[in-house]
Amino acid sequence: MEPNEPTLQAKTKGGAADLRSFLSELEEADLTAVVTGGWTVSAVLAHLAFWDRWVVERWNSFQRTGSLDDLPDTIVELINAAAEPLWLALPPATARVFAVTASESVNETIQALGPAAVHMALETGRLHMLDRTRHWNAHMTEVQHSLTSPA
Repeated sequence: MEPNEPTLQAKTKGGAADLRSFLSELEEADLTAVVTGGWTVSAVLAHLAFWDRWVVERWNSFQRTGSLDDLPDTIVELINAAAEPLWLALPPATARVFAVTASESVNETIQALGPAAVHMALETGRLHMLDRTRHWNAHMTEVQHSLTSPA
């Protein structure tokens, strides 16, 4: 099935609601649990917030310039590594709030995109710019696993 505008935008809309619900169910103690590689649940949430804000800014730039700049995967990994200490230092409750507000912001941005923007994202294979569930679900699964697996 070929991805299309309503399907991908609807996935983000539904996914934002699912993420908000998932985050509201986390206990304060859950936020400090280690997920993987020393990252805590709250660091993962800060990571999600950062990259959702990044997508919003990329769409804002697209609205101004008509083009999207990309980062090579190697640069993305460097950004994650550089930001990790900041994400770990962020108070857990703040990280949760940031993740919720960023997911709402990126959802609003994606829902408001015009046909030209959606077409460009689809034609250039930038599905993650329309469907944020690809990122959210992977990390929600990691978090769920870390909270249900014995330490």
